[in-house]
Amino acid sequence: MKREWDNIEFFLVPFKKSETYTATGFDDALTCLDEQNVKTQAMQFSPFKKPFEEEIKEWYNLLLLMTDTLEEWIKCQGQWAYLQPIFDSPDI
Repeated sequence: MKREWDNIEFFLVPFKKSETYTATGFDDALTCLDEQNVKTQAMQFSPFKKPFEEEIKEWYNLLLLMTDTLEEWIKCQGQWAYLQPIFDSPDI
């Protein structure tokens, strides 16, 4: 599962005509996170998990952290994109 992340990339693209950038590429990462969350949860219920139990738990916690982080990043970036034109206005 760790090797699947080698192909996940994020990109910075210019935001409209400003000098700032936004991150893209979340779709592939979120899809991979969802798939791996399901696989890891299934492993946690396996009767053969004992030798890998700690690694499974660590990986699952890392996946949850990454999911939460990306979801917050997407929310924050969306709010920023919504408010950014206000601060670019010459009236301010």
